[in-house]
Amino acid sequence: MFYGIDSLTLSIAFFCGLLLLSAAVKHYTKKWFLPPEGWILLLGLGYGITGRHTDWQWQPELALEPHIVLTLFLPLLIFASGRMIRPDVLKSAAAPIGFFAILGVIATAFIIGWPVALLAGIPLVHGLVLGAATSAVDPAAVGSIFKSFEMPERLKTIIEGESLFNDGVTVVLFTLISALALGNTVFDPADTAFDFLWAVLAAIPLGLSAGWLAATLLCRWGEDQSFFTASISVILAYGTFLIAEDILHVSGVIAVLMAAIVFSKMWSVSGADEKTKEKARMMGAFWDYISQTLNAFLFFMLGAMSGAHDFSALPFTITIAAVAVLLLSRAAIAYGGGALLRFPISWQNVMMLGGLRGGISAALVLLIPHDYAHQQMFLCLAFIMIAFTLIVFPPLLSVYLKRADMSSSKA
Repeated sequence: MFYGIDSLTLSIAFFCGLLLLSAAVKHYTKKWFLPPEGWILLLGLGYGITGRHTDWQWQPELALEPHIVLTLFLPLLIFASGRMIRPDVLKSAAAPIGFFAILGVIATAFIIGWPVALLAGIPLVHGLVLGAATSAVDPAAVGSIFKSFEMPERLKTIIEGESLFNDGVTVVLFTLISALALGNTVFDPADTAFDFLWAVLAAIPLGLSAGWLAATLLCRWGEDQSFFTASISVILAYGTFLIAEDILHVSGVIAVLMAAIVFSKMWSVSGADEKTKEKARMMGAFWDYISQTLNAFLFFMLGAMSGAHDFSALPFTITIAAVAVLLLSRAAIAYGGGALLRFPISWQNVMMLGGLRGGISAALVLLIPHDYAHQQMFLCLAFIMIAFTLIVFPPLLSVYLKRADMSSSKA
């Protein structure tokens, strides 16, 4: 209790204060070198550092529960991003998105995990746990950052599609590798490959079917209330995710993404009258608000947890090496993959700086049991890598896009 104020009242006050802070940051930092999400992360970092070195009762201790991120936040964030993707553009970019989302994630896990394992003197499978957790290009980070920049639609679709699809691949890969590292399963190449492919590929028809069913139901009922439409979309996001993860044991991320694309496409073309257009505008505003609010809380919590963590026990060489291999892994994917796909160098540069990490990586690392020998080291390294990409990459990307002529670049 703080001056007779109970914890619930203090939590509500903190919630409102963070909403006000997020709105103020978005208003006053429009033309600053960092995007609003970067400033919110830094403010959260300051909050965490202050809490670690002081004992103020008014400052609630914040903890980012991984299951809340993966089950409560992630379905809504994926749906909010997926509804903006045009199926025709996605179809034309399916090959590069599949390349970066599947092969890119696997390659990144090895490029990060192997050097960390060597430097830390641990078995390779344990290094791959960190590599798998930090191989995801976060859709919340990418989606919110890229809204500020103008670029070719195909390039934007490839980067956002990569970030959305590789989340599903990353969660599956992390689950398989962590089970091996923790001794919960015996490695069998055939079984592991089958489990991986089943989790990724079986999620696609599930999402397509769920999105079609929800859109068909909405069209047949012909309900004019925006509340009804918004409610169906939220039910679709959570329902698809839970069925995929808890019943069929496939990728909930990919299932929700496909459901969002089909639902938005079918619902938007169900009618062209003024009522339909008005409902579409209200739906857009509804999901924009959800996305921006969740992003603000996610970035602030990431910063707060990073600031509250004690990094003093982490060897300096491993810290530098972790950032170096993170850059190396992204460069290998962006420039190596970009060259194979014959992307212009300007596109490859944007893909390099678009490799932002975020809440998904943090949530996966936090899923590691507390009695795991390398948990604290992996937590520190993951937070450093996340903070580095969110603070360093966006201003560099902003400067590059202002100087580069992206309009003439085609692939």
